[in-house]
This record gives sequence, C-alpha cells and structure tokens, in this order.
Amino acid sequence: MPENKSFGDFIHDMTSLDVVTLTGNLTIRVNDLQDAQEGNPLKLSRIMQQLEGNLLKKDATVSALAATHVSIDKDTVTFVKENLSPEEAVYLDFHNETVKAAGIARAAMADGIAKLLLGSKR
Repeated sequence: MPENKSFGDFIHDMTSLDVVTLTGNLTIRVNDLQDAQEGNPLKLSRIMQQLEGNLLKKDATVSALAATHVSIDKDTVTFVKENLSPEEAVYLDFHNETVKAAGIARAAMADGIAKLLLGSKR
C-alpha cells in the first residue's frame, strides 16, 4: 500500500475489484529503468510505472479488449469489445481467468485480514 494512502483507502480498495485487459503495443527502454542505488534495471514497480506513463502518451496504441468491475456484494459489470477475432478471443479467456484468480486472491486476503482483526475464532 503506498505511503500516502490511508487505512480507509485500503478498505475502499478491498470492496471492489477491477480487471482491465488492454491490447496494443507499448515499448519501454530498460536503460530508462536503471535504479542508481540498486543497479537493478528490471525492478517490476519501475517497469509498471514506465508502462503506465506510455499509456498516457498521445501516440499510444492500446485499446480495451475487456474490463470487469466486481463489487463486494458480487454485483458485476463486464465490458467486452465487439466482434472479437479468434486471436482476441484468447485474450478474453485470459481476462476471465484473471478475474477469477483475482477474486480468489481478494477473498483470501479479506479472510486473512478478518482473522487478524477478529481472531481465528470467528
């Protein structure tokens, strides 16, 4: 959890799940990710920051193939691009598996937090 987020922000984040599957081309330069102190060019958080920065560029060529929002009460909204090609259908399968895995992970995290806060006898 980033330092500037409160516990309330964490709880708010725990009450919903968003998964977006983007397709397109993004390029990062590994040399731009060089950390002067660590000398480690492949630090995942730095790679993700670079990718997020590239998404905001005017010439970025990405599109949403699918997006899913799941609320804590299991209300779900899913967007899927129309007229998927057979190749894109593979990405939709990947998206659906990611939503499923993220839901399982989120439930396990919520259970662990509940046990931590309420004790193991709940």
